[in-house]
Amino acid sequence: MESATVSHEDLTDQLRLVKLAGRLDMLGVGDIDLKFTTLTAARPIGVIVDLSEVSFLASIGIRSLISCARSLDGKGGRMVLMLGDNIPVRSTLETSGITELIPTFTDEAEARTALLS
Repeated sequence: MESATVSHEDLTDQLRLVKLAGRLDMLGVGDIDLKFTTLTAARPIGVIVDLSEVSFLASIGIRSLISCARSLDGKGGRMVLMLGDNIPVRSTLETSGITELIPTFTDEAEARTALLS
């Protein structure tokens, strides 16, 4: 069974890219939740969460995204999601209504523009 992973890159002092990969189900979220929360909600910056390599997004994964986005928003930061051409994850997010809460973009350039505007 494939595990979830999280990695990041600070693009600028105020902009961070966090990449999630694998299955964001009960086990996967358990593997990455603390690190993901620390990377996304620790300080008021713009965060792009790259979901292009997520193979499965369960409700617990959606909950983690919403929780971190709200925490970041409460500190004065903003989160957007970058999906690439990940149709299954895009469909899950649209069906669940998350795209109304957290903006989604296809590529990093669009996501950066949205956060910096």
